[in-house]
Amino acid sequence: MFFTRRFFLGLGVGIAITVVVLDIWGRYLVRQEVYLAQPRLVQPFNRATLPVRPQSSQGLGQPWLPTAPNAANDDWVLRPLGGQPTSLAQLKGKVVFLNFWSTTCMPCIAEMPGIEALHNSLKNEPVSFLAVTQDDEKSVRAFLREYPIAVPVYLAGRDVAADLTPGGLPTTFILDREGAVVYREVGAANWDDDRVRTFIRGLTGQ
Repeated sequence: MFFTRRFFLGLGVGIAITVVVLDIWGRYLVRQEVYLAQPRLVQPFNRATLPVRPQSSQGLGQPWLPTAPNAANDDWVLRPLGGQPTSLAQLKGKVVFLNFWSTTCMPCIAEMPGIEALHNSLKNEPVSFLAVTQDDEKSVRAFLREYPIAVPVYLAGRDVAADLTPGGLPTTFILDREGAVVYREVGAANWDDDRVRTFIRGLTGQ
């Protein structure tokens, strides 16, 4: 009799735990439905629940669109680790591949091999590559001693040109020969891609 009571007690506890777990899972699926807009995820379990439609989309980020040349960007000055400071105005006539990165940003470091490969494949063409960081010079030099990269590295202050403010790290901009931003990528990407080479070569006019 004692064994029987223990058995049914354990069975009851097990059922209760199972119900709680299923309830939590169901609530999680409903949240996923609303967040990811995937109603099919929970349709078999809850056909009455629909995502809440917001009254406004003002809380979302703005879509990125190409911008016309901005004369204010021309005065933005970057300092290489060696040599004289360079302004964007001095790069007019070339396509510019501008990558914002940091020594402590793992996605930035992950995409560097692809940027190096792209840089090496276009080194004889009118394209300037700028790996721009706002880290202090000492940290950058220490990083490059351990992990040297082929792309020219530049130091920038906090006064980044308005059209070139990174939306996070890494952020990459491609400027045409007139200095207009024609492409922006937020987040890491594999830049060792022939489609990227074709796109950049199309901007050079060659």
